Amino acid sequence: MTQAGEEARIQLVGSQQVLIKGDFEAMMSFYGGLFNRLTKEVQHTGDLTRYVGFQSPVGDDGDLHFLGIEVGHIDDIPDGMVAWFLGDNARVIWETREGHSVIVAQDDITWQWLTRSESGTGRYTGEYTGPLPVTADQPRVSTSHNFWISANSYVSLSTDDASSDEVELLDHDPSWSHQFTLMADWLTNQLGTGIARRIEHYGSTAIPGIPAKPVVDILVEIPSVTTAKPHVVSCFDDETWDYWWHSGHMAFVKRKGLMGQRTHHVHCAPKEHPIWDGLAFRDYLRSHAEEREQYAELKRELAVSFHSDRERYTQAKTDFVRQVTSKALRNS
Repeated sequence: MTQAGEEARIQLVGSQQVLIKGDFEAMMSFYGGLFNRLTKEVQHTGDLTRYVGFQSPVGDDGDLHFLGIEVGHIDDIPDGMVAWFLGDNARVIWETREGHSVIVAQDDITWQWLTRSESGTGRYTGEYTGPLPVTADQPRVSTSHNFWISANSYVSLSTDDASSDEVELLDHDPSWSHQFTLMADWLTNQLGTGIARRIEHYGSTAIPGIPAKPVVDILVEIPSVTTAKPHVVSCFDDETWDYWWHSGHMAFVKRKGLMGQRTHHVHCAPKEHPIWDGLAFRDYLRSHAEEREQYAELKRELAVSFHSDRERYTQAKTDFVRQVTSKALRNS
């Protein structure tokens, strides 16, 4: 299907909302409720599709969040959702009104970068500039905004054996260090040293004596998000990787096949990003047994309380991690 005389590069049906930065509950409400609706209510996806997200700044404290599922053509838009058609030079927005899908806005856009996956999916990813999207309750704002890609995650709607994301902790496994080394070598070969300037093993799998989910966390230093993102997102654009923009950096989840078990988390950020303070936390716990035991006990308790809620499990550790990190940085 074409609009504005163009062929579609990306067509999505989803929802959008302005969220205040750092509002964890609002974020959980928006994304948590939307995931279930997208897979159950949106039509014309085919078997293999993907979640695609975009964000754009709105004022000093908020961002417009859009998350959709990719469709073959735009029709039958569920109530309360919108559809985005992204072509080479235009964005068209659709809504359902009085039972019919209608165009509510059509704007010129400029792609900052646009690439096509070489993994066999042949799907496009990219980032563009254009006006904020218009909907029934969002007036037109002509100022041009940057829209950065915030999600790219493949999903099969026909499989019933998707891997569970429940919190399951294991005792420290010495093989986690070897798994890090293998992935670090692969990342260096794939990205090159100009993009992957430094690669570090961090998180609980990097601290002997700490129980952890069997997922190896890796930090990759990049020169800048602007420089690295087109290459990195494209490099990991296949069915075994999920991409999410998280806390101002690129986060990738490596899985054992489509929707399979997580094996690695790869975080890509420039050296000035606060995520690198995680190395101070890692090193402090490696050499301070008392805090290491406190953290191990906290993790075990939270794994019971939030067994089926990975996000809240992670959020509940924040205060302890922040306190120990501050102490580690003061003593460094």
